Amino acid sequence: ALHMEWCKARARAHRWGEEVLLLHEEMRHVLAFFEWQAGWWDKQGAQRQFVSHEFMEGALAYAHRQATLRRRMSTHFRSLWEVVPSWTPTSVAMPLTYTP
Repeated sequence: ALHMEWCKARARAHRWGEEVLLLHEEMRHVLAFFEWQAGWWDKQGAQRQFVSHEFMEGALAYAHRQATLRRRMSTHFRSLWEVVPSWTPTSVAMPLTYTP
C-alpha cells in the first residue's frame, strides 16, 4: 500500500512538472506573439495606399498606436510574470525570453 501511494505521488509530481513547463512555454508564446504583432502593425501603416495625405497620416498613427499597445502589453505581462520562475524548482524553470 505504501509503495502504491509513493507511485501515485511520484506520478502527480511528474504531471505537475509537465504543467509548469507548459505554463512557461505558453507565457513565452504570448510574449512572442505580442512582439510579432507589434512588428506587423509597424509595417501596416506604410503598406497601404490612400487617396489623401490625411488618410495616410491617420493610418500611420493608428498603426503606430496599435504597435505601441502590443509592446506595452508585452512589457506589462513580462513584468507580471518575471516572478513566476522563482515559484518553481530550478529544474523546471524556464526564462521568459523571446528571441526573434
